[in-house]
This record gives sequence, C-alpha cells and structure tokens, in this order.
Amino acid sequence: MLNYQRNEYGKLKKVLLCQPDYLKILQPINVIQEKHSVNNIDTELACKEHQQFIKALEDEGVEVILGKNHERYPYEVNTRDLGVTTPKGIVFGRFFSPLRWGEHRLIEQTFQEEDIYIYDKHTEGTFEGGDFMYIDENTVAIGIGIRTDLVGVRQLENTLSDLGIEVIPVDFPEEYLHLDMIMNVIGEKTAVLCEEALPTHIVDTLKEKDFTLINVSKEDVFLHKCNLLSIGDNTIISHNQAEDINEQLQQLGFRVIQLNLKEVLKSGGGPRCMSFPLLRE
Repeated sequence: MLNYQRNEYGKLKKVLLCQPDYLKILQPINVIQEKHSVNNIDTELACKEHQQFIKALEDEGVEVILGKNHERYPYEVNTRDLGVTTPKGIVFGRFFSPLRWGEHRLIEQTFQEEDIYIYDKHTEGTFEGGDFMYIDENTVAIGIGIRTDLVGVRQLENTLSDLGIEVIPVDFPEEYLHLDMIMNVIGEKTAVLCEEALPTHIVDTLKEKDFTLINVSKEDVFLHKCNLLSIGDNTIISHNQAEDINEQLQQLGFRVIQLNLKEVLKSGGGPRCMSFPLLRE
C-alpha cells in the first residue's frame, strides 16, 4: 500500500516511532535541551513514558512501526524531523545538525524490511519535517528558521508542483526550533499557535480559511503546548504540560488523550515531533 498523507487531521492508520533507548543530552541542539543538560534525562523513565505513547496509539487502532536505533543517535526519538509523507510517498529531508546525520540510513533499513517506499531524498540545503505543516489538502506551510532553509523549501515545491498544492514559506525566529513548535493544525478548521511568534501573513491565511485559533504564549511554546498529535476522528494525543490547551480543545468537542511525557519532552519534542505519519485516510 502506498504511504500517503495530505492533511494533519485524517484518521492516522500507520506511524513511525523510535524508542528513546539511548536518549541523553550529550551535546544540546536546542534551547530546551540546554535547559535540561545539567540534570539530563532519565533514559529509563523516558522509555516508560514512550511505551505509554505507543500503547495510546495502538489502543486507537494505529499501526506502529518502530525504527532501528543506535547509541550514536541519541535524539532519534523525534522521528518527525526525518521528512514528510506526501501524496507521492515519503520524502526524506536533510538534517541541519551533524549530530543527526545517519538517522536516515537506519530508517531506510527499517523501511526496506517493512516494504515502505521512499519517493525522494534531499541532497541539497536543509529540510526537517517539524517545519512542514498541511493547512488543508491544497495548502502547505513550510517554516524557514534554523533547521530548514530556502533551498530545502524549493526542493519541496518541486516535489509538490504537479499536485495542485500551494506552498507558503513562513519565516520565524530561530529560537523556536521548528514551525510545529509555534503552529499546529490539529483539526480540519482548528489550529493551536503562538500568534506573536508567527508572521502576520500566515495567521491571516488561517483566519481567512475560517480556522478557530487557540493561542499560546511565547513561554508556553517551550512547554510544547502547540506540539500535539491529531490521530483523526477529532482525537488528540496531548500531555500534562498542556492542560489548559487540552481543556480548550475539549470545549471545542475534541477528545483529548492526555499522557505524562515529562521526561521524554526534555529532548525538545512533543507528541507531534515524536511521530512520523506514514498513512492517513
């Protein structure tokens, strides 16, 4: 079956995860890791939390594929950064940090064993999947911060050019790491975002498309309050640090599965960062 995705909110059928067996902050690659680098991460506890994440997905009928991991790549748990699944298949990006170079090769081995098709792989510029966001089935936002550059954006535009998908580049301050830390489409017409961290044009685009916007502060960005995962059927996988956002989502009619992910979140990624969708209805 072709791996396919064209939105952020369709029923999630298959997803790639990677267990944090070697998760330690050896050399911080984001501001969240810098904050926790002294006390570091309890790897055993992070693995237990990640198991709850796997269980929550499987309980909802999602097929979980576990990627190969290796002690050389301690940040592999954040599989989203590998790239993106498009209507053409999987597109691998190119990591900004040399510490993550090599992760693609391990996942290529996993995909070969699982007979999962890779459509393309970037060899120029940088692009990480945390900077890619479907707004709807015909519109995509791609963040340009510290992890994705304009060359990477242009390659994605070429890949999507014959699919009738509009690509909207979104420049944002480097401190926010990835676009999905400050903006997340979690329903057909619902988004969680940090309005003051985003350029006016993308916020206006969402408003013009009649989105309901849940706003978070700049400080709450680093508690991963935007970084939630929609698994379809108005169901969201969230975490304890986003309780106020969870309540607002519930008021809008969403079903929220709230997990305790305190330890694994120290890596710098939330439920969205820790998941690479392979197939959505």
